[in-house]
Amino acid sequence: MSLAGGRFSATGFSLKDLIAFAYAVDDIQISGGPNWFATDRYDVMGKPETEGRLSRDVARVMLRALLSDRFQLKVHFETKEMPVYVLTVEKNGSKMKPRTNGDGGETTRLTFHGAEATGRNVSAGTLAEELQAMVLDRPVLDQTGLTGNFDFSLRWRPEPDQFGGTGASIAGDPNDPDIFTAVREQLGLKLESRKDPAKIIAVDVAMRPSDN
Repeated sequence: MSLAGGRFSATGFSLKDLIAFAYAVDDIQISGGPNWFATDRYDVMGKPETEGRLSRDVARVMLRALLSDRFQLKVHFETKEMPVYVLTVEKNGSKMKPRTNGDGGETTRLTFHGAEATGRNVSAGTLAEELQAMVLDRPVLDQTGLTGNFDFSLRWRPEPDQFGGTGASIAGDPNDPDIFTAVREQLGLKLESRKDPAKIIAVDVAMRPSDN
């Protein structure tokens, strides 16, 4: 998926993939749906009414509206206990640089280049969402209690089960720490494996779209 040029584009994605992005959840957090919604592939493009950089939050709102219109998608929300990672603050506090009023520089941006992430003006909640979407194999719940936005850099050693099971092909320095150590040492946060209630997107209705 791309947000380049102020446009949202997704090529060759299933409806299940699109739902996962639209609602910021992992595949295992989606239940129900017709037998084709994880196999049929679609190309989706959209552009907001306003010009400028397109944020993930705005792209998700756009995509939810498009899925409702083109796929007649109807969902409801449930909770279910499942394996998750919980993001909390280490006892010595966050090491991320807080953004304050009057700070100049970049607007909100979180980019991944292999096993490196650079955040500018990013909330802890967005960090959790993107670690879940881009790197880890289960939901990541933000329980840091941190408010406001932060600047940070994160670098770690990729593992095979990361990046949707393609972590073995991601270039990285074997001397770098694993992601759990990196999050602790570089961000002052902690990722813990637990079983906790997590959001479930239950698909009530989904229909194949008609041809454009």
